[in-house]
Amino acid sequence: MPQELIPDWTPHEGQREFLETDARYRVLACGRRWGKTDACAAAIILEVLNSGASKQLILAPTLIQAEILFDRVVEFAEMLFPGELKVRRTPYPSLRVGDHKVWARSGHVGRTLRGQGATHVIVDEAAYVPEELITEIALPMLATTHGRLTLLSTPFGKNHFWRLFRRGLDGFPDFWSKTAPSWESPYVSADFLALQQELISERAYAVEYGAEFMDSAGAVFLTEEIEAATLRELPVLEVDKVSIGVDFGKYDDYTAVVVVQGDRDGANVIHCEKHRRENWQSLVQRIADVVNRYPTARVICDETGTGDAVMALLQPLMPKQCLEGLVFTPTTKVDLIDSLSMMFNRRTLHMTPNLDLLRELQHFEVTHRSSGRLKMEAVGGYHDDLVIALALAVKGLVAPYHLVIAADGKRNFHETQPIQSQTQTYSTSRP
Repeated sequence: MPQELIPDWTPHEGQREFLETDARYRVLACGRRWGKTDACAAAIILEVLNSGASKQLILAPTLIQAEILFDRVVEFAEMLFPGELKVRRTPYPSLRVGDHKVWARSGHVGRTLRGQGATHVIVDEAAYVPEELITEIALPMLATTHGRLTLLSTPFGKNHFWRLFRRGLDGFPDFWSKTAPSWESPYVSADFLALQQELISERAYAVEYGAEFMDSAGAVFLTEEIEAATLRELPVLEVDKVSIGVDFGKYDDYTAVVVVQGDRDGANVIHCEKHRRENWQSLVQRIADVVNRYPTARVICDETGTGDAVMALLQPLMPKQCLEGLVFTPTTKVDLIDSLSMMFNRRTLHMTPNLDLLRELQHFEVTHRSSGRLKMEAVGGYHDDLVIALALAVKGLVAPYHLVIAADGKRNFHETQPIQSQTQTYSTSRP
């Protein structure tokens, strides 16, 4: 067992159970801070120690996420194989020790992995990657090696990760599944968990710390719609118009920027980022650097509160773009989110996996106030800056004009009296 092999690290009982299973397909639903990075790094090291040769691939929604696990593998390997490691960071992280290779890649580059083989594929945050990354990339890499697949993630509704998790519970051959709540780790204190339970919603606590699979009755964006919108590669669009949404952070919030290309009939999220608030001048420069990549973009900003003052700083740095402000009221915010929700519902919005954006979409809910108005925002303890910036970007998309002419009744051009049943209808397909 790894506690005898890896110095200064001992698995807790939940990690031990994960490491001891010999199932070919391991599916682990984890709560926050359970220790999945350490457990999976130990699993990779065990394969290096117990096999003559191995090729182990770490996949995640982003390369930064994959590097977290890769770096922990390097730490363990340096303890066990001092002086034997060959570690490279470009063009992607990889290490070699003897006949063993471990490398990390982003889920965005699945096409470059086709045709390669592996003895072990690890998909971190597997609930947040497109299903095709697992079925069309990861599994075929194991076809001739008879290797292992490890899927780890915090649950994200009842999507493809949940379906694979159920296979282990239902007794499918070669599948092993485990729910790993945060409190299973001796390093997560009861006081911390009690505080989180007070600060966030019951559903968010059950998902993030209890590792439970559930969709909320108040969820604005349904799991299956988000899953359908999340692709490994974005489709090619004929429309190249760009719209940018900016949500300015207030106090402890983030400032978020989202760039969308296309129109209401089909659009791709091509860039998103968020930053903690710093001095306004440097923050405004960050925003301008993004916006100026798209000289003809339409830019819509949240003008509520300090937004108008920040827009005054921003405008001189981006003189070519059309800069607009939107003041949020209960009505305008509901309309804004409804429009974004419609894009997801109609399957006309596409994006590659971005963990922050996916989490925000998952935890964005609607509640009814005592006044009867709807309240749309992130549940307690979570942010919605990227969701708002995305909604603002979608607002800037053009709605294509569709002309529909309907004629009813027989047209007789020799009639002297107009035919009452003739009608003409002109309509636009606007959400």
